[in-house]
Amino acid sequence: MLNGVGDLLLELHRGCRKQPVESFPVWAMALLRKLIPNSAWFWGSGCEIKGEMIPHAFMFDNVPPESMQAWKQYEHLDFCAARLLTQRNVVHNFTHEMLKDTEIYRLLYQSVGIEQSMGIYAYKPFAGLYDGISLYRSNPETPFSEDERQAMQCVVPHLIEARHINYLEHLSSGTQRAQQQSLAAADGKGVIHVADDGFSELMRAEWPEWRGPRLPDPLADKGGASRRYIGRATAVRFVPVLDMFLLKARPRAMVDDLSGREVEIARHFAGGLTNKEIARKANLSPATVRNHLSSIYLKLGVGNKAELANMLSVWTAD
Repeated sequence: MLNGVGDLLLELHRGCRKQPVESFPVWAMALLRKLIPNSAWFWGSGCEIKGEMIPHAFMFDNVPPESMQAWKQYEHLDFCAARLLTQRNVVHNFTHEMLKDTEIYRLLYQSVGIEQSMGIYAYKPFAGLYDGISLYRSNPETPFSEDERQAMQCVVPHLIEARHINYLEHLSSGTQRAQQQSLAAADGKGVIHVADDGFSELMRAEWPEWRGPRLPDPLADKGGASRRYIGRATAVRFVPVLDMFLLKARPRAMVDDLSGREVEIARHFAGGLTNKEIARKANLSPATVRNHLSSIYLKLGVGNKAELANMLSVWTAD
């Protein structure tokens, strides 16, 4: 089992960037099925806002899609879901013996072929994001073993991280990414859907009391005309992609002390333009360009064009 876990994790991290977003869960759960045989599975993701679960997406395999609607009718009877919610980030094993005499089994589980179940409600408290993953078996004689439960406990965080990587790689394809930059995706209401761990750390560096999934208030309007936030500790750039916003966050850098005009001139100069060429582009006199460059060098503490270009790289990749 231990060797199988290692092989799965290696294949997962090697392949997660290559998979199309829409087929990633099926691909990833097929890897898990090799390790832990199952007849069906469920993977749902979303966020929690004031204790309410807001689903973003969910996918079934070998379970009727309408069973989700049916489950909503009997949600209050589902002791399995209640245990997953109260004992978060722990894989729980529900055997046929535990299920067979319950109302949820009689009303729903048995009709869709769920005789054994093993699942987890994985929750990231700072980002406010959750993933619910469950495996099912239709044979009442083959319960999930403790070794399988422990293997799933090990694998689930990697599945979730790989899903976030897959989604963020898809959104950020074709854009540059600066060193130390972390990514998140949020909808037009400012609710985060996926985020890497570094993003939450950068949010808390700027707003120590912040908890997701809603973006901090100063970022809430950055999907409009102004799509860059420069704070005390963190800089964030919003990039519209499809119906979402890609948030590219990084620690505040010295280049963030430059004005918009200084950034424009610094970029032109680092790109190889002469003072006269910059003056024509910026509609300034060459003397004014020289003054700006002198101020830029002083603010950034650089001594030559190569150092300037390197310093500007964090801004260019935003």
